[in-house]
Amino acid sequence: MKVFVVGSQTGYARFIKDCELVDKQENADVVIFTGGEDVTPSMYGCKKHPTTYCNSERDKAEKKAFDKVRPNQLVVGICRGSQFLCAMNGGKLVQNCRNHAIGRTHEITNGSLAYQITSTHHQMQYPFNLDKADYTMLYWAGNLSGGVLEGDGIDPNEVMNHGEPEIVLYHRKGKAKCLAVQGHPEMMSPEAPVVEMINELIKKYAH
Repeated sequence: MKVFVVGSQTGYARFIKDCELVDKQENADVVIFTGGEDVTPSMYGCKKHPTTYCNSERDKAEKKAFDKVRPNQLVVGICRGSQFLCAMNGGKLVQNCRNHAIGRTHEITNGSLAYQITSTHHQMQYPFNLDKADYTMLYWAGNLSGGVLEGDGIDPNEVMNHGEPEIVLYHRKGKAKCLAVQGHPEMMSPEAPVVEMINELIKKYAH
């Protein structure tokens, strides 16, 4: 599978099986957006929270890369990258949440299966303002954040009712599918069950 990493952090692709890194986005089957600073709130039409730390130049550069993605490519976002994909698909972000920036694993679930994944984030995806036909929440946090869910334009009750998004598939008609993974599979063992599961998702949606 040919993979292009937007930016210089190519280690984010290390968890993908049979990965062949390419240096041109147009040659890739999978385009990865990586972790780092928070996404600039103005990119999703919201005011900046006091805890938000962003890099607008990076966001502008990555938006240019996102706009070049073809409908037959799969886009994968890791941590900040998942939040970026949420914003690029018309969603918003919870700009401050509790019990996710823990530097260790926590549980994610789809209601029947559960996995442990490394978690280091203080923001999260908020796709709940979107048409339900445009996204599918595949996995959510097994344990809620304890009620701290802050950010302009969000309704904490929506998060509490639907679950804290961990893996979301954005699938707008005519656009590239975007697999937004809030955790860090690249920090984990290749044999970890959650890494195996995410590889299966990539294999499923990349074709």
